Amino acid sequence: MLRALLYGLTILHLGPGFAFALLAFGCDGATPYLGAACGKGVFSSFALLTAGGWLILGLGLAAVHLVRLARKSVPPRTDLRVWALLAVLAVGALLGASGALLTGGPYWFLAIPASLAAGWLFLANPQACQPAPQGSGSGSAGHDSAA
Repeated sequence: MLRALLYGLTILHLGPGFAFALLAFGCDGATPYLGAACGKGVFSSFALLTAGGWLILGLGLAAVHLVRLARKSVPPRTDLRVWALLAVLAVGALLGASGALLTGGPYWFLAIPASLAAGWLFLANPQACQPAPQGSGSGSAGHDSAA
């Protein structure tokens, strides 16, 4: 319960923090980097960026939670792995779409394979690819017994 409270408070504080940083540093100069967000009113841009930050952070937390559940499930559950894959892809797509919407640059969509690679690094279990050890039964062929 305490962990959920800390996660919630962290997300609630980081959303406006990221929005403030984006407005403070992205709208600076003669040609602002965040042209689409800087053209609106300050409060509406701040509210929109805060809501977007909360959405991305919340979906990222859900993706991390699903990856942890899928990794710790014994035996490996396919449904958890599919949901974890979809959540990781959704985080990458949301990051790419929001970055492309704010800046107009298409390179933000590289967040999709980057998030997929990060999720795979935490979810992949190389030991699951090894063959299961053979049971030691009395009728196993190929073993010499001293008689």
